Amino acid sequence: MHPITRAAMVTALLAGTALGSGTASAQSAGGSPATTPATEAPASPASLALDEISVSATRSPGPAFSYPGMVTVIERDQIDREDPSATGDLFRSTPGVFFEGGPRRTGQVPSIRGFEGENVQVRIDGTRQNFVSGHDGRFFLDPEMIGGAEALRGPASSLYGSGAIGGVLSFRTLDAADLLAPDETVGGRVKVGYQGVNDEFLTSLSAAGRPSKDTEVVGAVTRRASGDIRLGNGQDLDSEDDILTGLVKGKARFGDGVELTLSYLGFKNDAVEPDNGQDGNAVGSTTPLVDKTIRNDTVSTRVNWTPSFAGWVDLDAQLYFAETSDKEENPTDGSTSKQTVESVGFDVSNRTRLAVAEGTRLTLVYGVDGNRDTQTGSDTASSDGTQDGVPDADATLFGAYVQGEFEIASVLPGTLRVIPGVRFDYFETEADGESGNEADEVSPKLGVSYEPVPGLIGFASAGRAFRAPSFNELYLDGTHFAIPLGGGVTAVNSFVPNPDLEPETADTVEFGAGYQARDLIGRGDSFRVKGSYYYSRVDNLIDIQVNTSGPTTGCFVPTAGPCNAGTTTSVNRAEAELSGVEIEAGYDHPRFYAKAGFNSIDGEDTDTGEKLGILKADTITTDVGVKLREIDSVIGVQGEFAGRFDKVDDAADERAGYSVFDVYLQWAPSAPTLKGVVVNLGVDNVFDRDYERVHAGVSEPGRNYKASIGYRLAF
Repeated sequence: MHPITRAAMVTALLAGTALGSGTASAQSAGGSPATTPATEAPASPASLALDEISVSATRSPGPAFSYPGMVTVIERDQIDREDPSATGDLFRSTPGVFFEGGPRRTGQVPSIRGFEGENVQVRIDGTRQNFVSGHDGRFFLDPEMIGGAEALRGPASSLYGSGAIGGVLSFRTLDAADLLAPDETVGGRVKVGYQGVNDEFLTSLSAAGRPSKDTEVVGAVTRRASGDIRLGNGQDLDSEDDILTGLVKGKARFGDGVELTLSYLGFKNDAVEPDNGQDGNAVGSTTPLVDKTIRNDTVSTRVNWTPSFAGWVDLDAQLYFAETSDKEENPTDGSTSKQTVESVGFDVSNRTRLAVAEGTRLTLVYGVDGNRDTQTGSDTASSDGTQDGVPDADATLFGAYVQGEFEIASVLPGTLRVIPGVRFDYFETEADGESGNEADEVSPKLGVSYEPVPGLIGFASAGRAFRAPSFNELYLDGTHFAIPLGGGVTAVNSFVPNPDLEPETADTVEFGAGYQARDLIGRGDSFRVKGSYYYSRVDNLIDIQVNTSGPTTGCFVPTAGPCNAGTTTSVNRAEAELSGVEIEAGYDHPRFYAKAGFNSIDGEDTDTGEKLGILKADTITTDVGVKLREIDSVIGVQGEFAGRFDKVDDAADERAGYSVFDVYLQWAPSAPTLKGVVVNLGVDNVFDRDYERVHAGVSEPGRNYKASIGYRLAF
């Protein structure tokens, strides 16, 4: 295709701002996306809820549109319509959010505004997911278990602490209200599906009940079984998954505003693929298939207390335990390796809401949280039983924060919101036989938004975020890679620990504007657009440095065995700069809808002037469809348009632009005999394009025919 320039992409987007942003949902005070009552009506993907509520942005329910930054809310009906097979599919139309690592589910890693890995904080029902692997995913969650999600972009350490430089992804698992309408007490949903690009079969069963007005329970189980992935270039990518996911959750209300929630979420994937889940190379002697077992178990206890004298007290207290492990058995040599990360944490917060003066309201959010992560690694193929690059280590983090949200309607015409906040964090990491690493950080942030008239907003913010170095970065040990040279000689590159790493810090300024309205063109329609520009200066960027003067250094003696091929260690880079633009826009009409997003990011190492290796192509996403109410259906087309990627210093790293289209249909019949049935049909990558995302190293999946049918029954 012809290259798409940034100017042309922005012009195309702004010329068609009658294009919709993602749907929104009301949310709970607990900090996770809240529920929308179950319904059989076909989901309208761009039915703009102009009063959408976000919790993750401020840790307190508030209008997402009025937040001085960019936050996207995804609710359950959008998940049902898009019928994703992996969690990353949910964010394909969210500007600034990418899932990298290639097509395999096991290798996908979230990225926000160029920051990836541990620079993106992931929370499931409020529990931090802290697993990090060199070539596997960050967290493991089946889309069928998700009740809602939020993507908060930009620095968020003033509320969330370490790891929120890029932003925060928050997920809420299914609640009873996702399956039951307000007047229903028991019900469930069964769903089966198939997609052809990887021969995947889906079976999902979920049920919920309200034994009394003060109790509710929900349970769900999902199985996905899939084979190799057919890529757009016609080749097959070795990837077999057998995924089993389960959820059990119960809620009970007591006395004066006390609610107790207990939950368990389990995930297990028996996969057959290379050790490196992000590897796109053909399987061979150096990249054999291994039998992987990836597990995640998360247990959470949460108490919310909102007494009748609410105003001063809206208290949340949570205890959680999460364990993620990756066990790999290599049939070639019979070895077994395993990496396990256990996290134990707590989170206590309160919201105080006051009228401090005439025309001025204050919401004060304050709290403390902490977690301790313990990693162990083992490998039967090593002489000492340890796993290369997976040190046995512990990390402890404790933080305290306070944030005030002032809503002022008495100083200027309209509404002025001022949100100052600050957080203090202390962290410490230890490993046997190595020096400890400890430090503290202060993360301030100030956000301001102004609505001179309802629906029109301007906003700005400035904040600092940080990330503590991980135990893998501090205490790398063992072998990084080995190069067979023949004659029994192997060149070995070894990891070297660096316990003196300093935390990454990022100072970010952001400003933008937005507009939303109802009945803009015709009765019953709605429109919204919001965009921002941001600039970040990153200090002490943690990077991997491979030191070698050649793969055969010291390897010229014809003696069998290992020889030196240099070292690999973690280092702090001096300074880097990133800047970018994000735009979301949407229009919804009783008969049709449209939405679009635009993302652009650039950056460089300020010492060397070299481009950063975390940049993305300029991208536009669209979703346009019609509502055929006469036949209870929604039909739509999604598009992704990426410009040529040339933000590199080496021309070999450039990537061609691409245009990819998906089509979908959802049918939810209203006839009494078919009530509760929902049918989804779709074709991804309709024209079977061979394209490659930046840094993936492998083509994306080719044309994919998919279908699912679900049935909900409730009383």
